[in-house]
Amino acid sequence: MISSFLPKKWDYETDVLVVGAGNAGLTAAITARDIGVKVGILESMPYCASSLALTEVGPAFAGTDIQKEQGIIDSPEDFFNDGMERAKGTPELWRLFADHQLDTYNWCKSLGLPFRKLFAPPGHKAKRAFFIKGDAWLKIIEANARDRGADILFLHRAMRLIVDPQTSKISGVQVRVGDKIKYFKSILAVILATGGFGRNKDMVTEYGPDYIDCIPIMPPGHLGDGINMALDIGAATKGIGIAIAPSYPIDESSKSGNMAFITYGGGIFVNVDGKRFWDEGTRESYYGVLSEEGLRQPGGNFWVIYDENIRKRVVPSKFGKSKSIQANTIEKLADKTGLNAKGLKETIDKYNNDIENFGYDTVFDRRTLVGVDGTPVKIEKPPFYSIKCAVSTTSCKGGLKVNTRLQVMDRFDEAIPGLYACGEVMGGLWGANGIYLPCTTISAALTFGRIAGRNAATGL
Repeated sequence: MISSFLPKKWDYETDVLVVGAGNAGLTAAITARDIGVKVGILESMPYCASSLALTEVGPAFAGTDIQKEQGIIDSPEDFFNDGMERAKGTPELWRLFADHQLDTYNWCKSLGLPFRKLFAPPGHKAKRAFFIKGDAWLKIIEANARDRGADILFLHRAMRLIVDPQTSKISGVQVRVGDKIKYFKSILAVILATGGFGRNKDMVTEYGPDYIDCIPIMPPGHLGDGINMALDIGAATKGIGIAIAPSYPIDESSKSGNMAFITYGGGIFVNVDGKRFWDEGTRESYYGVLSEEGLRQPGGNFWVIYDENIRKRVVPSKFGKSKSIQANTIEKLADKTGLNAKGLKETIDKYNNDIENFGYDTVFDRRTLVGVDGTPVKIEKPPFYSIKCAVSTTSCKGGLKVNTRLQVMDRFDEAIPGLYACGEVMGGLWGANGIYLPCTTISAALTFGRIAGRNAATGL
């Protein structure tokens, strides 16, 4: 490792120092405090900034009491199998996650976190994900951290990890506070929970250049600070080349909404020629693969098409601030949208005939509305609508390499003493096939946050 030094004076001292006050970092802090150690949390933003606060879908848990009440057969082993079959990440990390996620679910309930409707996201073989209010969840988790005595310090941006030259152990963090540099000591460990790097254009250019024009939908603090600090002292990465990947489609003009939910209500995606290009139910993949295929369409453009019946099926908030184009016939809609009218009419007619005669789409074998849920519906009731789509990026799918203790590994595949990572800053759950298992990021961040907090506090 490099950059070994100790400051002449420490400005702050704690047992465990957590970098990042999101759901992973706060969870790690709560767990460490419950063990009885002193915890300080550094957050670069003036508030708790987390991907959790931006979502209303997920997390996913398997084997829950709610599933059993609804007669849903599911288990941690089933979750593990779905993860390995779809995502093809590191088996040891998937095993760690699957074996502990149900405990995390019960822990969430003990904090008073409210769970809403259960559903099956794309790629999951059972209903195991929940609709939630992410911002409400984050506030409850933050309150629990404060109630336990965790010290949350806002506008404290970690800049550099401090390595003890005698022991090679991480001993603290160099922190920028306003125009001053301060030194924060960690007696036991530092936990990196700084999120991804989707807001850092230089890092996106380096690790995901194909997606530099996608719209980042993530907290402004996701600048890759944790990854860069760890790289500076010789840390290894895992899956960082697939960290930036297409996520759900959004309205191009307002940069808002979630157009995937319109297709989950029954809509379809088409290109400028009026032709479909993917199974909108994404039974075998997820919305990010659909978005990537959308980027490959002529001109890199695609549109969501739906009718009045479908519009009424979609939760209004999912439209965001989008402004649709509408018309009373498919041909007029195509003309107003700039699509090939003949192609769009043929597409809609073929799709509707398939649904009428077979109950499913024969072109891309769409048999559900989303994942394993629902059946396709015809697009037949005027007015008809279209929204031009752009592609977003959300959670990162790769980062620092960790072992099953959540210790950060160096380039020689050895654990860096005193350094742990959890949440989007770590890699390993997602493999080179680029398939992400939706609604797993939140449950993984919470689960790995608890494990990192426990191990950092106990020296495991």
